Amino acid sequence: MTRTPFVPRIDLQKRAARLARRGHPWLYRDDLRDGELSDPRFDTGTIVRLWDEEGHDLGLAIASTRSKIAIRLCGSWVGEDVPDPEAFLRQRIQRAADLRPKIQNAKEGCRLIHGEADLLPGLVVDKYADVMVMQATTAWMEAHSELVANLLMELFEPRSVLARNDVGVRKFERLPEEVVLLAGESVERVTIDEGGVKHLVRPYAGQKTGMYLDQSPARARVQELAQGARVLDLCCYQGGFSVSALVGGAKAVTAVDQSATALELAVETSELNGFDGLETIQGNVFDVVRELRSENLKFDLIVLDPPAFCKSRREVQGGVRGYRDLNRAALRLLAPGGRLITCSCSHHLKPDMFEDTLRQSALDLPFRVIVEDRLGAGADHPVLLRFPESEYLKVRVLRRWD
Repeated sequence: MTRTPFVPRIDLQKRAARLARRGHPWLYRDDLRDGELSDPRFDTGTIVRLWDEEGHDLGLAIASTRSKIAIRLCGSWVGEDVPDPEAFLRQRIQRAADLRPKIQNAKEGCRLIHGEADLLPGLVVDKYADVMVMQATTAWMEAHSELVANLLMELFEPRSVLARNDVGVRKFERLPEEVVLLAGESVERVTIDEGGVKHLVRPYAGQKTGMYLDQSPARARVQELAQGARVLDLCCYQGGFSVSALVGGAKAVTAVDQSATALELAVETSELNGFDGLETIQGNVFDVVRELRSENLKFDLIVLDPPAFCKSRREVQGGVRGYRDLNRAALRLLAPGGRLITCSCSHHLKPDMFEDTLRQSALDLPFRVIVEDRLGAGADHPVLLRFPESEYLKVRVLRRWD
């Protein structure tokens, strides 16, 4: 029996082609004709060329039947052929590095690859000084993880390339949750420098890939505003905001978290930066803010960076209540003229919904609240204008205005 040759090309119907031209990087199985991805080689993913119904080239994509997202667009490519994986990955990784001058700084932290925004869907790579940590969340990227690691070693010569593939989203592509050293030596801890602040990073155990690099702009703002301030860092994790405040000249800093390990790291990080006596409170943040209010304590600068309250669309309503109540409690702890830097990393909670929630938090307070600034992730975490899901981090600087 003669088998039809496999052609890495997909001709999109009118509806799917229209969606692709609009710039959203995902097409779902329902957007395609029945049987479009019937070849078994589409299971773990294949680079394909997309064409519309009129024969216009729509660029490259990774096609897979592993999840509801059947096609992930990944940009144009010279000519009409489909590149081999090494050529594709090499070009995209080098392009991402060229867009990020910070990658050359041996001591800094930086996101090198930000998934769809860098035309590498399903791949995140973070650089912590001379350590690189990657996350592959699609079957195609998982199949090419060693190739990615080898290219990172060749192009940047890091001490280590670690795969932090211990995220739940991998289940949608039938991938295991695991942490694997792909190249170089095992590094348990590394220190990065961020605007004169030293941060400890644990590649194997820290949140996300080791640290929240996306909050770099907000940490810089805290450092600017902290001079002489009494600072409260709620949901402090390992104390990134707390230490930025101390370096910025804060009068006193109180760090709050439910995790004893996180608070220990916060204290260790403050000592690494030359500060003793960071005050810590271990407990549920809702309980702690109520207790602080009962003691009639006031703060000049409060940072509120809770975990995502809306991890799915079903959780949005309950998440909104959590954000509203917690922000209201934080606003009540502000001294006259004080500032609240409040954050949400829930991509299901859109920016307008977040601000509406903050407006609800400020209802009937005996003082006015103004929005002093709007921040987000740093330039190394680009937001695609036609991919609103990429604007997951929202940071608002609110000020009590008596």
